[in-house]
Amino acid sequence: MTVHVMARDSQAGPVALEPDMFESLRKLTGDSLISIYIPTHANGIEVQQDRIRFKNGVARVDGLLERAGWRPRDREQRLEGASSLTGDQDFWNRQSQGLGVFIDDEAHMIAVGTPGSVPDVSVMSHTFHLRPLVGLIDSVALPVLVLTKGGVRLYRTSTHAIDRADVDLPRSFEDVNWFIDREKQRQQHPDRAGFKRSGHGHEGGSRDEDLARYLRAVADAVEVPIGNDLLIVLGDDNLTDRFIGLVDHEAVSPANSGVTDPEDVEAIRRLASPIIAARAAERTKEAAESARSSLNTGLAITDLTDGLVAAVNGRVATLVIDAEATPRWGCFDPEEREVSSHEAQQPFSVDLLDRLVVEATATSATVRTHPGPVDGHTFVAIPRY
Repeated sequence: MTVHVMARDSQAGPVALEPDMFESLRKLTGDSLISIYIPTHANGIEVQQDRIRFKNGVARVDGLLERAGWRPRDREQRLEGASSLTGDQDFWNRQSQGLGVFIDDEAHMIAVGTPGSVPDVSVMSHTFHLRPLVGLIDSVALPVLVLTKGGVRLYRTSTHAIDRADVDLPRSFEDVNWFIDREKQRQQHPDRAGFKRSGHGHEGGSRDEDLARYLRAVADAVEVPIGNDLLIVLGDDNLTDRFIGLVDHEAVSPANSGVTDPEDVEAIRRLASPIIAARAAERTKEAAESARSSLNTGLAITDLTDGLVAAVNGRVATLVIDAEATPRWGCFDPEEREVSSHEAQQPFSVDLLDRLVVEATATSATVRTHPGPVDGHTFVAIPRY
């Protein structure tokens, strides 16, 4: 395996899901690649149930290998790493909401913790089963700026995760205004002694200019990393209000957005989550409306065979698919553009909906998951031409 894909003995718990990892798994093909998914829990009695569920998933794969003619010893060797996980208490104590385990032809394994739930499914085929990861990789992520006088941080935050952005930011208000002569400033504006204040704000005169200088320095530092995204601003109410008024970029600060500690990621996620969820709902609605518009014009593709061929040919611009759709088992030859379906899963079967999603992403199509069918259709593919 390549890039992020590694042997089990190099990790104490599941590794985090990343876009590059998805790409590495997508590009890999083999004789009998194994994918095992189960929903998981971080703690409680459910953790023991997770272990049992995973053991059952390994048993299902063992059955597929047996039906494909594998001898017991060969099956045991291929599944040795996965089987060993069931007795690894430390591993099960490090779970998130879902788990995907991928095993290649050389029995190298990677266990991936997912930030959202995944279905309970096991697949053995010539490609990895990746459809459960698509909605999680494509989740809405927005920049979140935490702004206080004592420090400033920029995070990239989604419904499921929060990561510190690698940006050269001002360290503090004093860091930007270190060259100001504070004693001279107090003599010029001794408002605490009863002298008349300047009319430039509640801090008065030069102090107000210092604050504007600090906010401008922050705005300049985050301009490129935030791009065209909606910027969520948290922190001192006075600073957030002034910052939003200062920048031309689309920015919003929720009510009661006070964050005193710019490292308090749990508070940051809690305050940002409603805005991110609203943005995600808006994007899902837009995708469904686009799909319905395509259906109304008669241009949409809803037949699975037609969709697969269009995806391989690079003709799918946008794919909207039911996030909860059950697998459609079959075989697909992308070179010959041949599709066959089975009523039940067989050795080397693929989920044809999985292949549709993966082939669409491989040709740079936009893939959006939808909570249910769109007007009765499991998927709607909008063609490029």
